[in-house]
Amino acid sequence: MSMELIVILAMGTPLNTNDLNQVAKNFEPIAAYEKNIDLSSHTGFIPVKLGDKETGVESYEIPLSEIIERLPPNENINKDNSIVIRLRWGGDMIEGATALYTAALYSAAYNGIAFDPMSNTYIETNQLEQGYKAMMTYSD
Repeated sequence: MSMELIVILAMGTPLNTNDLNQVAKNFEPIAAYEKNIDLSSHTGFIPVKLGDKETGVESYEIPLSEIIERLPPNENINKDNSIVIRLRWGGDMIEGATALYTAALYSAAYNGIAFDPMSNTYIETNQLEQGYKAMMTYSD
């Protein structure tokens, strides 16, 4: 089963994995994304080392217009100046943790807005952090 998480960001947010690696230095555990991948043009799997685990997440930039009608109202979304990253993973817990971790980085460092299409809810940074830590515990 494939799952996904949507992250809505302001236009101009850094979308290179080098930037994610810098932000990740302030998180626990520290993640290392494969270097120099531009998420605005890359589609597909991104290798990540999350703590001591080799994993990854699929990443796709999509137009906001593709999802805007399905989103609950949110005054913080600028319909004219936003980009969207779709994070996808299979049923693997550590890949799910990596997706939540990535969303937490964007949420904390760049005021990204995380959205779970399955539950049709926005997810706060602290919820993302709790989620990835719990998933990492269950992946052992």
